[in-house]
Amino acid sequence: ESRVMDYIHRMDNFDGPDIAKIACSDPYNLYEEAFEIYKKFELNVDAVDVLLNHIESLERGVEFAERCDESQVWSHLAKAQLDANLVEQAIDSYIKSDDPEHYQQVIEAAEREEQFSHLIRYLLMARQKVKERTIDTELIFSYAKCQQLGDLEEFVASPNLADIQGVGDKVFDEGMFEAAKVLYNSISNNAKLASCFVHLDQFRMAVEAARKANSIRTWKEVNAACVAAKEFKLASICGLHIIVSPDHLDDLIGHYENLGYFDELISLMEQGLGLDGAHTGIFTNLGVLYSKYRPESLMDHIKVYWSRMNLPKMLRACERARHWEEACFLQIENKEYDAACNCMIEHAEVAWEHSKFMDCASKIRNQEILYKGIGFYLEYAPMQLNKLLQTLTKQLDHARVVQLIRRSDNLPLIMPYLKSVQNENIAAVNEAYNEVLVDEEEYELLRQSIDEHDNFDQIALARKLEKHELLEFRRVSSYLYKKNKRFAQSVRLSKEDQMYKDAIDTAAESKDSEIAEELLKFFVNITDKECFCATLYTCYDLIRPDIVMELAWRNQLLDFAMPYMIQYVHESYNRLNELDERTKSKEDEAGDDDDETQSNMLDALGNPYMLANTPYMPQQHQMPQQMQYMQQQQYMQQQQQGFMPPQHPHY
Repeated sequence: ESRVMDYIHRMDNFDGPDIAKIACSDPYNLYEEAFEIYKKFELNVDAVDVLLNHIESLERGVEFAERCDESQVWSHLAKAQLDANLVEQAIDSYIKSDDPEHYQQVIEAAEREEQFSHLIRYLLMARQKVKERTIDTELIFSYAKCQQLGDLEEFVASPNLADIQGVGDKVFDEGMFEAAKVLYNSISNNAKLASCFVHLDQFRMAVEAARKANSIRTWKEVNAACVAAKEFKLASICGLHIIVSPDHLDDLIGHYENLGYFDELISLMEQGLGLDGAHTGIFTNLGVLYSKYRPESLMDHIKVYWSRMNLPKMLRACERARHWEEACFLQIENKEYDAACNCMIEHAEVAWEHSKFMDCASKIRNQEILYKGIGFYLEYAPMQLNKLLQTLTKQLDHARVVQLIRRSDNLPLIMPYLKSVQNENIAAVNEAYNEVLVDEEEYELLRQSIDEHDNFDQIALARKLEKHELLEFRRVSSYLYKKNKRFAQSVRLSKEDQMYKDAIDTAAESKDSEIAEELLKFFVNITDKECFCATLYTCYDLIRPDIVMELAWRNQLLDFAMPYMIQYVHESYNRLNELDERTKSKEDEAGDDDDETQSNMLDALGNPYMLANTPYMPQQHQMPQQMQYMQQQQYMQQQQQGFMPPQHPHY
């Protein structure tokens, strides 16, 4: 080797590159000799390659590069240094070589070793030679990593090819929000700029950026940050832009509620009522919040804004919070009258109002609720029950109402209602009304009710009153028997109560001779002459004259029977005269006809013709058969009319 080295120094006329290659090749491996050859022939690049690749001495390579100071030598040295992960030295070498060719490897190595300050120097050199998007982008990122915000701001303000959005996102993700703010501001990405302000706790600036971005996502982010920082005024500004979007309203409400800021949330929602974009969700959710956290304001809110609410949702919220009065109001406005009535019945202490219940009851569909309401009124507001019943008269089954009230033994409570519906003449109503009148001893009204409304079990009532302690009700019983043509029972009751006038009137109305004559004998037995006479007068057509004469003669009552007899004789006389008049006219007509017949049978001398096989008897005239027939008929009529009564068995 020493001999080869000596030859190299002494000899000049040889093919240096070829010899150097042979020296570097196997099996010689004469690297020092090859280096000397390249250096002697001033092939510095090849020489440094031998140092770097064969001898593997970066120190000697650096010394050689400094001595020869050639661009390519520095470039080869830089590549070797970069491969050896000497990023700082490699960057210095690349800068000296003014070679941007391997910028991608340099960037990767610098980022890996976080040598961004040195990378900035390299990239500034590189972008002078090469116009590449990657170079400008990485330069920005390096500025950000080194917190050289002034340089960064100046760079992004000048023309460049950098992907500012991409590097901004990268910077933002790594938490370099000041640098990201500069980047996003340069490209007017207000949404990301607002996020940067949020992370920098610059909430007012974040709100301004969000206003420029005008994005729901941005507003939500800034709002959440302001709420977390208790900047509620700024949060409300953001919230007003969020609540106009129905899809995001629930998320906003949940965020506030999870943090326990109920008053601030309610205040925000109240501000939203006046927005141009106010929608159903705002009014409904504010009502829900009132039901949870401020119940004293709930009813006023519902009364004003119920028409703009989601009524089913609001109703469920009221039911969950047990605000029954408000729930009932919503049910009425939503025309759920059945549910409203049930609510008032089940929660009467807070939800029931008489006028409201009557209005709903008149519109319900399920009739069973009406009867449930009647039972409720019996227990809770009995004095208002009649008004309810009279309002619902057309919808009720009156018989069922009576049955319901009868079970609670409160029939007197509904007397006005019973009176108002009695015109329909329903048996159950009539019986209930009459029952109350009996209990209250209103016999006059009872008799009036019986006369005007007859659809009830009259015999049952008569039997009930038959043993009543008051006389007037026993008279009503007698009257009922008479109305039902049970005259014998009616007369019996009247006789027991010594109501003889009623007995006489009943006998007369019965048209039954047996009842009238029995009553007449009763008066004879008790020696009541006046009633005897009154019976003869009232029952004149029913009592036979022979009975009258017999009873009067036997009991010295002829004076009291005389008016009857006089009247009877008078009528009999008039009837006979009338009969005589009718029969006389018929006899006269028959006589005229007979004379005419006989004259037609005489000749001119007055002697009869010999037309028939009869003897000539001019002085004797036979009574025609027609006259005989008429006399027989007259005799029979006289017997039937009592002019010639048959012999009575008592005589």
